[in-house]
Amino acid sequence: MLSRSIDCVKEMRPSRKGGHSLLVALGIVLKGAGAAMALVTMLCPVAFGQERQGGEAAGGSQLRSYELVNGRWFDGREFQEATFYTSDGRLTKTKPAVVDERIDLKKGFVVPPFGEAHNHNVEGPWNLDAVVARYLHDGVFYVKNPNSIREFTAQIATRINTPAGIDVVFANAGLTSSGGHPVLLYEHVLREFRYRAVIGEVPAGWFNDRGYVVIDREADIQNKWSSIVAGKPDLFKIFLVHSEEIERHRDAGGAHVRKGLDPGLVPGIVARAHRAGLRVSAHVETAADFRLALSAGVDEIAHVPGWFLELDDQDSRMMLTEADARFAAQVGVIVTTTTVAMKPAEGGHGQHAPPHDPHGAHSQGDHAFSMDSMVWQRAKAAQRHNIGLLHRHGVKLAIGSDHAETSLAEALHLHELGIFDNLTLLKLWCEDTPRSIFPDRKIGSLKEGYEASFLVVRDNPLERFEAVTQIDFRMKQGHNVTEGKGEPWMH
Repeated sequence: MLSRSIDCVKEMRPSRKGGHSLLVALGIVLKGAGAAMALVTMLCPVAFGQERQGGEAAGGSQLRSYELVNGRWFDGREFQEATFYTSDGRLTKTKPAVVDERIDLKKGFVVPPFGEAHNHNVEGPWNLDAVVARYLHDGVFYVKNPNSIREFTAQIATRINTPAGIDVVFANAGLTSSGGHPVLLYEHVLREFRYRAVIGEVPAGWFNDRGYVVIDREADIQNKWSSIVAGKPDLFKIFLVHSEEIERHRDAGGAHVRKGLDPGLVPGIVARAHRAGLRVSAHVETAADFRLALSAGVDEIAHVPGWFLELDDQDSRMMLTEADARFAAQVGVIVTTTTVAMKPAEGGHGQHAPPHDPHGAHSQGDHAFSMDSMVWQRAKAAQRHNIGLLHRHGVKLAIGSDHAETSLAEALHLHELGIFDNLTLLKLWCEDTPRSIFPDRKIGSLKEGYEASFLVVRDNPLERFEAVTQIDFRMKQGHNVTEGKGEPWMH
């Protein structure tokens, strides 16, 4: 075992003072024998926690300084033996005047912590302890939730973005059209099979302007914009779904078709978000959606086409071209992989368990967010083609799983697909992905002045990538968050 001193972090749990429950905390009050409900919308915007950059520990005491010896440190190309110190939560090679503790890394391989560029599992107080524990266990310190409910996020604001926990950014509710994705997902699946157990019964339509925002015409964005920005999202989400079929969508009237925003509204929406200083992330499903996102000037594309196929989809409509990849590289967009989002037998984070497929794929897999095994083979071929193409053209990529417990599942699946060598995949996960989530922070490298956040793995992941699953030590911003018996970071 490594020499270590464990900093225990007290998790704040929902208050039960005076008999208040989670429903009261969310502004939901049940009345009468018939359980009629009055919904009280929280008026205050989410005050996201700010990470401490050093100087003081979470409890207000002076942050300890460490001497880190016998480690092999990743320099972006290989592992080099070196001695580092921590000072005010930063890495340095200059020995501080006072060193509180010497930590022997026992010849372990030191890498920056990993990132998760797309997942929705950090959302509310009902399961936060378990979610944080999983992410810390897998060495994933930085997470992006690209569609969230700001009332729920307000409940956990003091328990995330702390030095000894995980750091998360949120998009709040994304923009779509009437009946577009994810309206049906929220109203007919998640409302009944996911949220009922944790927030109680809510009426149809409760998620409108919470889980999604309906925009059918220019006037809608004008009327709703002030409310959207009042939520202070870290980024902005739009849904583009089979945009090449817009005329069929219009002809369908009220009938169900898989759709998102009207393509004609997208450039104006992106421009408005940029004027407000917000990065824009686009959900896409087809190559046409991908092209629309690029032409509109989005900053991020939340999926690689091929992540999701319906039974009657034509594979050719998912395939990107050389021109697409060149354009993506030229504009500097970041593309998130999400290859395991619909992978059969990937159980996700245990919250999605409806009796039918919310994506409409008529899945025969082992969980709701999965594809038929034959369709999955087609999807893998599209993923391998598209990601390989984007990589060859130097497009910025980020690792995100969408529905897995952490991005570890996504990283291992990318390794299985054989698109990247071990060095490229490691850099993508520990350098590029964290920086895509927090572009203004000194993370993703083990250098002078960077945040003292790192993992120590037992074996060399450049020789055997699966070594990333054997983490012996974790430090975040100068805080020792290594797990031990009883998971001490959760005490």
